[in-house]
Amino acid sequence: MKTIKYVFLLMFLFGALIIQSCKKDLSSLDIKDVGSLTVDTQADGILDVLQFEHLVLNPKTTTTIAEANLSYQWRINLKPSDTLSQVIATTKTLDTEIKLKPNDFEKYYQLWYEVTDKSTGLKYITTWRVNVRNAIGEGLVIAETATDGLSSDISHFMSPLVTAGFTGESIKRGLYSGINLKTIPGIIKQMRYTNIFGVNTIMAITNNSIIKINTLDYTLAGTNEDLFFGHTGTFAPESLYGAYQGDIYIEKNTFTFTYLGANRKFGLAYDNAFKVPAIVAVNRNSNPPTILSFYDEVNGYFAYQGFFNSFGDRTVYRYPVSATPFNPNSLPNKINLAAIFDTNYDILHLLKDKTSGNVGLYIFNGDVPGGAPKAFYDLSAAPNIATASKFVLMDNQKVLYYATETKIYAVLYAGTTPIYEERYTVPAGEKITTLDIYQQADYPIGSTYLSSNNNQLILSTYNTEGKLYILPLKNLGAGNIDLPNVKTYGGFKKITAITTQK
Repeated sequence: MKTIKYVFLLMFLFGALIIQSCKKDLSSLDIKDVGSLTVDTQADGILDVLQFEHLVLNPKTTTTIAEANLSYQWRINLKPSDTLSQVIATTKTLDTEIKLKPNDFEKYYQLWYEVTDKSTGLKYITTWRVNVRNAIGEGLVIAETATDGLSSDISHFMSPLVTAGFTGESIKRGLYSGINLKTIPGIIKQMRYTNIFGVNTIMAITNNSIIKINTLDYTLAGTNEDLFFGHTGTFAPESLYGAYQGDIYIEKNTFTFTYLGANRKFGLAYDNAFKVPAIVAVNRNSNPPTILSFYDEVNGYFAYQGFFNSFGDRTVYRYPVSATPFNPNSLPNKINLAAIFDTNYDILHLLKDKTSGNVGLYIFNGDVPGGAPKAFYDLSAAPNIATASKFVLMDNQKVLYYATETKIYAVLYAGTTPIYEERYTVPAGEKITTLDIYQQADYPIGSTYLSSNNNQLILSTYNTEGKLYILPLKNLGAGNIDLPNVKTYGGFKKITAITTQK
């Protein structure tokens, strides 16, 4: 056995000598230098950016690699803590608009900066945490449609003229699609800002849908059935209104009144014999004597309602017969053009005769339930009013604006005989798509207002692009436009509706 052991020992030593003799001496060979690259992460690795503003980053790099051998890529994840990411740039520096929704506290987005040495394939990766903050404040909410006329998007505008405490100008284009990664089916014809159970909201309507959008980040929060407790049949929205402590939805000649501040959805439609039109006058200032007034186009007379709340008379009444200045109980063959309560609680209705095309302004004294007929103005002599499509009744002065495709006119009716004046002509080739008076979203029940509140017209036009105009007014009661100070903003698609938000 010893002999065998010695033989094995000798064989092991012999093999070790062979292996040692075969080992290659590498001590005299060259070592390839693959270079180095370092990036200063800046700001402790956390970057702050306002939503819809540009994130600009110029990383300080130290490298021994030739610039021609380097390629760059920036990526960010679509949701905080999510592994799914998208490439947002392939340049050495970053300058890109961030449309991601604001993140929750300490739940950051992740930004990757990847530098590749093309000669070796080596990648150098640096990361930052990104804090996206809300940049959408008080301003104008602008609905646009593409030239196909099949869908809508929403943009947002801020400036000192429409935003309290703001000093610059900001246009956030494609706000809705940038957040929701899709557009809105159909053409938005009206929008309204309100508060739904503590959440600030924009409601928008098309011919066959109503949608709810949270203004914190402009995410879609509900559509059609989501916004009603008991809606039946197809959706055919006609208009939205805000009353004193209430919200109104009109559809198929019926209306629904709900205080959305204390409810998440609209309730059931009111059951009455009247045909409620899309255009009604709503009291936004206080409790009645009258909360709602409208002209029933089907039956040809005026009707009113005193209360919406259960503690008052919620019956809808037909106005009684009157001999002068007009008979609201029988006024057939008219259509509604505009209607408001003014600040003196007078109720104004602008009607057009279906046959003659004549336009008349009917005014009720709103100090008593229903309001007694107070004045009538025949506006048939107003230039081009028969072909006008946009009408704005001022609630703080006796001025009516109306617009044809290219011109804005003012009607002054403080005296017994109305005065007509042309006030503005849009540039050649443009056509007017919307016209309204600027009122802040909490008007008339807010505490403080901008000097521009009720003191500038908001106009939009379309030719090859959509344009937004802000037309400041001067000389209260005269309907004059301060032409040297008109502001114009282009680059929109065709604008179909504008509202304000807080």
